[in-house]
Amino acid sequence: MQAPITDTQIIALLPGCQCGDCAAIEGLYDLYADRLYRYLLARIGDPEVAADLTVELFVRVIKKVAGFRLNNSRPAASFSAWLYRIAANLAADYRRQQGRRREVSLDEQLSLLAKEPCPEHSAEQREVGRRLAQAIETLSEDQRLVIIGKFGEEMSNLQIAEWLGKTEGAVKALQHRALRALGKLLGAEEV
Repeated sequence: MQAPITDTQIIALLPGCQCGDCAAIEGLYDLYADRLYRYLLARIGDPEVAADLTVELFVRVIKKVAGFRLNNSRPAASFSAWLYRIAANLAADYRRQQGRRREVSLDEQLSLLAKEPCPEHSAEQREVGRRLAQAIETLSEDQRLVIIGKFGEEMSNLQIAEWLGKTEGAVKALQHRALRALGKLLGAEEV
């Protein structure tokens, strides 16, 4: 579990990032890259695409961070929300461009098969990941963020509430509805 990002960290890094300071940008990358990659992976289901989108996300952040205005009462939450909104937009753009189907060349398939120790297990894992990513895509943005925060980032309900600017009760309700919807979509009887 990664430690939560604090207001102090964002207040310290953001001015440098807005001035183009490489060390501050690297610090921001170190804080968020893994988290945003996992979010994009959950949305897309493809590790390579998620990695590419993570890079694209930081390119966009570098270009636009100078115009970002921090909410001083909740610096980390407001900045995180901005980053995750960019990530959500990238994932949606990617989905629109790719449609629902990804074509893989025969060479790529054979290459993947040669690297995998147990093709059946790997195929099952990919299928589960694909189904989960599709199911997560059907959730509302708030529900997706709650699921990613709770299970991807291992955040507490209180941390998620602060991050999203919602009450802890609202987070619990979003989580309950999201898990129920995922259970129905994935064919589980109870989640």
